[in-house]
Amino acid sequence: MIKVNLLRAQRDRKRLATAPVKIPPVATLLLVYVLLLVGGLGAGWYYLKSQVDGLSARAAELRREEQRLQGLKKQLAVYEAKKKDTESRIEVIEHLKDLQTGPVLLLNHVISSLPRDAAIWLTLVDQKQDKIKLTGHTVRGETIPDFMSNLISTGFFHTVDLELYEDLAKESSPKDPAKFVLVCTTKKKMPTE
Repeated sequence: MIKVNLLRAQRDRKRLATAPVKIPPVATLLLVYVLLLVGGLGAGWYYLKSQVDGLSARAAELRREEQRLQGLKKQLAVYEAKKKDTESRIEVIEHLKDLQTGPVLLLNHVISSLPRDAAIWLTLVDQKQDKIKLTGHTVRGETIPDFMSNLISTGFFHTVDLELYEDLAKESSPKDPAKFVLVCTTKKKMPTE
């Protein structure tokens, strides 16, 4: 019979398994180089990703700002159109104002001279060349001098004289109006039409 020593084979296998593995220095250097390369690439990737995220956030902020500015631009265009429309209206009004002559100009000065806080109303405005006769009524007689001074202060009238003042108030009703007639002359001869 043949005897086989199996223990010896197992012992030799254990020796082989426990033997230290020797890594050549080139492989160590290569491993360190690969680790440094992976670390560098990872750091570069992280840096670039943070830069991309920051720029993406900035781009989103700029898009929001652009939308806000577009809204403001539209509002500005609307205001510019309104301004242009208003300016053209003012220009037309100024042109019409420059074209005012005769009765229109006369009535503008008379209306602007009426005292705001007094009950005065005109019943007749009669123009004969540079003489104008204003007939009216008032509840308070003290407003007539104010009206006369306002007429003179317009610069349109040369003289303003009170031709008639007739108090229509009765003892039973003192609130009845007084009748007055003013005769005015203009500084320049006016056309009647």
